[in-house]
Amino acid sequence: MPIHIKAESSDLADSVLLPGNPERAEYIAEEFLDEPELYNDYRKLLGYTGFFDGTKVSVQTTGMGVPSANIIMEELNMLRVSRVVRVGTCGALSEGLNLADLVLPQSAATIGTGINKIGEKAILSPASNFSLMRKLWKSAEKNSIPIHVGQVVTSDYFYEVDSEIIKKLANHGVLAAEMETAGIFNKASKFGIEAASVLTVSDLFFEEERASRKKIVEGVDRMTKIVLESLTEDS
Repeated sequence: MPIHIKAESSDLADSVLLPGNPERAEYIAEEFLDEPELYNDYRKLLGYTGFFDGTKVSVQTTGMGVPSANIIMEELNMLRVSRVVRVGTCGALSEGLNLADLVLPQSAATIGTGINKIGEKAILSPASNFSLMRKLWKSAEKNSIPIHVGQVVTSDYFYEVDSEIIKKLANHGVLAAEMETAGIFNKASKFGIEAASVLTVSDLFFEEERASRKKIVEGVDRMTKIVLESLTEDS
């Protein structure tokens, strides 16, 4: 039985949005879902289930970083969830990204975390579920919301990240840095869960510029809209 998500399988929907921030989970539940009900508040890993256009959807906080996200993914598997989408923020590495832009990761490189190392000479590279990513892309296109598709990097470090490594990744076309996507993709690959990630740019890494709270909310609203539409379109 799950230790950190104190719920039954019936409390959750098949499809779950995964914000890192509990305040964002609460915001999404209250602003986008009808009849949201809190099913978990243990350790502030807030979880809500409600309805979007008549379809049952859940929102579950992952906390910060791969270890916390991994715990949540393990327990979501115990609760028989079949589809997850990370909804979070990221620091832009590409000059083509602006504050509050949306990023749709195809895959996630890593800095620090050993999550994808499965042997001395073997590195796993789990990717986003293509069908789910395609739905997200189409939803963004339908709503005239620009979205950047490519690789991101999941880092264990927030303040002490090696800027030279970040520059090398940027030179190889990595769009942005964040802290959970690789862990979510890894566990989803292991458990056969459909997974994707949508990120809104909260920081410009090389310019050392951070978006205002209002600007971040603008990106979160666009991101949440396309994710919810994508998760409920076939229902």
